[in-house]
Amino acid sequence: MYRIANIVLFVLAIFVVMGCSCSKTQCERNIQDDILNIDKFRKQSKKEYRYIEEDAERLFANSAAVYPDTLYRQQYTSLQGYFYGETGFDLYCIWYAQFNANNRKHYRCERKTLNKIFYCVNDMLRCIAGGGTGFTHETYRIPAYTEHYIYKYQNMEAHKQCQDNDISQTISNLWQIMATYNNEDMPFEILAYKMKYIYENVEYIKSLLTAEIYNYCLQEYMCRLINENVSEQEQLSL
Repeated sequence: MYRIANIVLFVLAIFVVMGCSCSKTQCERNIQDDILNIDKFRKQSKKEYRYIEEDAERLFANSAAVYPDTLYRQQYTSLQGYFYGETGFDLYCIWYAQFNANNRKHYRCERKTLNKIFYCVNDMLRCIAGGGTGFTHETYRIPAYTEHYIYKYQNMEAHKQCQDNDISQTISNLWQIMATYNNEDMPFEILAYKMKYIYENVEYIKSLLTAEIYNYCLQEYMCRLINENVSEQEQLSL
């Protein structure tokens, strides 16, 4: 862990001295690819499963108040077969998000910003971890978590600015989470290359934290990542 921290600090110091511009265009291009893949998966499911829209309406009425993972466990025994398994949960989350987004269209701006933030976080973790199917699954599930957070914080003042020190603390916590996903045996050259990409994404996320609601939601999302990572480590140790 100390080796990782020292390398991270060293690479960041290089960026500070030499400069590193935020590749906003690349970040947004990656996000757009994720959105297109999700839309393609949803449309494909409508073709394959004739009654999936009616099923979603039954399952997700007033559902945003319940965390997607929790609701899935509660409804598990009453679900159709296409909602089972990892891919099934992806599909479940896509329709959870679609149904709730249609019911609360006036949160379009908040929805778009939160999805961008979470997609960036997932992409950074994928990068530092060296890939994995879990990050692909997470891409499909992010919109559902976004809808739940929007519902949870809907009474928060939408345009209340986030304080700089709060943003700094959140970003610091994000760096700590990324360190837990890193392979300690990764060659320095590869880590340095990845750190540049990650640094650009972090700067992009900071540019999106324009209101308190986004910072609160990002903190919630990071808590979920921490809890899942701890749970996975405990299972591996059994």
